[in-house]
Amino acid sequence: SPAARSTMAAEVAAAAAATLRRWNGVVRPRKVPLPEKPKLTLYEFEASPYCRRVRETINILGLEVLVKPCPRETLRTEGAYSSKSRHKPEVRAAGGKLLFPFLVDHSANVALNESSYIVEHLWKHYGIGVEQPSSDRVLNGGLPALLDIPLLTAPSALRPWPHAGLMMAPSVRPELPLIMHGCEPDPGCRLVRELLCILQIPYHFKPRDLDSPLPHLEDPNTDFKTFGARSAQEYLRDKYQLGPPLPLTAPVPEPNLGDSGRTSPISWFLPR
Repeated sequence: SPAARSTMAAEVAAAAAATLRRWNGVVRPRKVPLPEKPKLTLYEFEASPYCRRVRETINILGLEVLVKPCPRETLRTEGAYSSKSRHKPEVRAAGGKLLFPFLVDHSANVALNESSYIVEHLWKHYGIGVEQPSSDRVLNGGLPALLDIPLLTAPSALRPWPHAGLMMAPSVRPELPLIMHGCEPDPGCRLVRELLCILQIPYHFKPRDLDSPLPHLEDPNTDFKTFGARSAQEYLRDKYQLGPPLPLTAPVPEPNLGDSGRTSPISWFLPR
């Protein structure tokens, strides 16, 4: 319908604006192949600027990774979650903090919080044969904090909505992880990742060149395959989504199975 097309166009435009760092995160050629493909699991949520920093590095290095989305249940307290959270208990069991991103490198037997440590680890262990783009050197460690933080957080600030990879939505849990071929700077890929995130759907991410037909989503549970953001979103909503995401004003879940001592700065602006 015209209304649906207009809404989709607005979403794509907003997603494109949210990829202000579009010049960073494109797959780079690898001159020397890795001895073996690493086994990586990334716990993250799409709206986090620090998670984006790690995703950019994963894309540049062309690393495949199992993504386990960890959307927020509340903005009032850092690390809070309920029994509805599927992946956060795994983070605690692995010794991680309930702050994201959190990477488990099964090949190197390492688990890391903090985006800067994760990025450093990935380049050190899997950067062989890949020339780091000058834009990446500047954006991920080469700027003073007064410039780094605005450039990192501005894209997420342009999509501050619950459905934009931020707040959890009720969903059906798939038996097998889905597969997504994508590229971090592509606006359509962002829209699909946002939906996968709020639905807590795990997926194998396979980086592709920006000029490839993207996004490409596969569901091994149903043999569904599609190209394009709209068809992927429609499928995910029809097959897995059970309701709307939690509002930005959602209270701390009861019982809270996570942390309770770290008040989020965002909570200062939320109604009591």
